[in-house]
Amino acid sequence: MKHRINWRSLVSVNALVALWIVLTGNLTFFSKLSGLTPFDGWRAWAFLFSAVVFLWAYINLALQWLTWGRLARPLLTFLLLASAMTAFFVDTFGVGIDGGQIQNMMETDMREVLDLMSWRMLGYAVVLAGVPIFLLWRRPLASEGLWPRQRGRLLSSLLSLLLVAGVAACFFADYASIFRGHREVRLVINPQNYIVGLRHYYHKGKPAQDLPLVAYGTDAHRMQSASESGRKPVLMVLVVGETARAESFGLDGYSRNTTPELAARQVLNFTQVSSCGTATAVSLPCMFSGFTRKNYDAGLAHHREGLLDILQRAGYQVTWMDNNSGCKGACARVQQQPLLESRKAAWCDGGECHDDLLVDTFADFVQKAPTRDQVIVLHQAGSHGPAYYKRYPAEYRRFQPTCDSSALQSCSREAVINTYDNTIAYTDHVLARVIDVLKSHGDQYRTGLWYVSDHGESTGESGLYLHGAPYMFAPSQQTHVPMVAWFSPDFANLHQDCLKQHQTAVLSHDNLFHTMLGLLQVRTSVYEAALDISASCMA
Repeated sequence: MKHRINWRSLVSVNALVALWIVLTGNLTFFSKLSGLTPFDGWRAWAFLFSAVVFLWAYINLALQWLTWGRLARPLLTFLLLASAMTAFFVDTFGVGIDGGQIQNMMETDMREVLDLMSWRMLGYAVVLAGVPIFLLWRRPLASEGLWPRQRGRLLSSLLSLLLVAGVAACFFADYASIFRGHREVRLVINPQNYIVGLRHYYHKGKPAQDLPLVAYGTDAHRMQSASESGRKPVLMVLVVGETARAESFGLDGYSRNTTPELAARQVLNFTQVSSCGTATAVSLPCMFSGFTRKNYDAGLAHHREGLLDILQRAGYQVTWMDNNSGCKGACARVQQQPLLESRKAAWCDGGECHDDLLVDTFADFVQKAPTRDQVIVLHQAGSHGPAYYKRYPAEYRRFQPTCDSSALQSCSREAVINTYDNTIAYTDHVLARVIDVLKSHGDQYRTGLWYVSDHGESTGESGLYLHGAPYMFAPSQQTHVPMVAWFSPDFANLHQDCLKQHQTAVLSHDNLFHTMLGLLQVRTSVYEAALDISASCMA
């Protein structure tokens, strides 16, 4: 009697799920592979078909030995959902998925999640996940005896191994060449990308909990405090920008004048600055940690004191004000000032608050706070995507048409760039307002502002959107960031003409930690003058 395939058996269901994920969840991978194939004509099609076969065999082999008993369908459900959402992000924004992107996802807030919601995402969820999950649960899996089930696993696994070996025998050298020369391609292979990313995150990227705090810079002291010198105290404002790229800053040579207000205030502009990472979850704690980018240890940084602890120890009142998703541990031991409730009606809509609220809070705080040496950190909402249109008031809709949607690929490239540029123009206004507040307190304080963005942003260049690309593959749009400074004439002992000479120097987030210590005249054994931009400019 001829044996018939039981399509409700677990072995068959695994094979079908594997095929579904390969064909629907890997469109970007196959598109990239088609552009890298070394063949033409029918051989190119054969090469792409071999990729389908290899990927199916690989996933099928894994599923056959991962799915057991009552846990089989819940596991397959999870894989289908995760693969559908991964396909959405990879296909829509051109991003690769690795441990860094998993970290971004784990540390995001509900506001950012809601910004990503779109009809396109719903379509991916319904079609790529909902349909197969419905079929998976519509009827029970076939009941099989132990031997028939194991025999099916073995035969399916043997077929997968033979197919893998066959593809390797025919195209191993070609695949090896492609993946060696274009390692980023691996980050779009679904579900391998998010499974490896999850493993990397939980083994290396997830901050360890309940570890003892490591003291750092315990010998920090002021070279000369205001009370000792008889001079006005210092008020330094450090503005941490969000998702602003240097390429779109008028001060950095952009063809559009997106920074007219800063230009009118004669700021110091540093043109060659690179970020520590390509996402807030990495860059923000890194820039306050005292580590350089190459030596950054996220695990240690999350339970070691940083810049703000050192400044506080040296006698500064340190305050953090946030219009973003938190400080990622950088402000854990300093004062955190909530945003003004009385001004939220003016600047907030549907849970989104414009950065003018941050300036209002800062202005109110300085007006009421005792006059003493202070460092205030303002963490912007800035240019965070994909909902750029939510990041600025209507009067800053200067460049049109705009993309008033989170589904960036549904808009023209012109509209996406216009909308992003509007966020930069609004940041220009916000920084100018902060400078004006500082000027108004010139009788009380020696004042300064330092602004630097945490990372940049892709707006469709080479099909890539948003940020978070692995640093070694990241385009300059994600790593080249703006950095601007402004100081009152009597700020500390700073020779500003000297500092101007460093405006075109090659700099990075590595310099921020030591430059802040230098400008604020804090000395400690962890201070490195070689990384202090102001070292040669202080009297």
